[in-house]
Amino acid sequence: MRAWVADRPGPIGSGPLHAVELPEPSPGPGEVRVRVQACGVCRTDLHLAEGDLAPRRPLTVPGHEVVGIVDARGPGATRFEVGDRIGIAWLRGTCGRCRWCRTGRENLCRDATFTG
Repeated sequence: MRAWVADRPGPIGSGPLHAVELPEPSPGPGEVRVRVQACGVCRTDLHLAEGDLAPRRPLTVPGHEVVGIVDARGPGATRFEVGDRIGIAWLRGTCGRCRWCRTGRENLCRDATFTG
């Protein structure tokens, strides 16, 4: 798959993003793979590209607010069909039990997982 990666963080004018070919990921249990049609890039992505935030893994692909078409389903993924158009938010999941989750402030959950 074609993607832009932040492999050498630096000022945007220095070209920290590079187009690369990466292997297509396979969806895990309960997951779907989405062929991206549109992707939002937020300020957090720019912080990553410019080196203000350290990447969690090499060849990080910025962008984590996505709209696209489901093109594969992992084992047990039944909510969406191949061909469905879906949107994916930046916040993948939370614990649902902590004080932040119980008061509608899931973005502060210490056990949150994130898209991208």
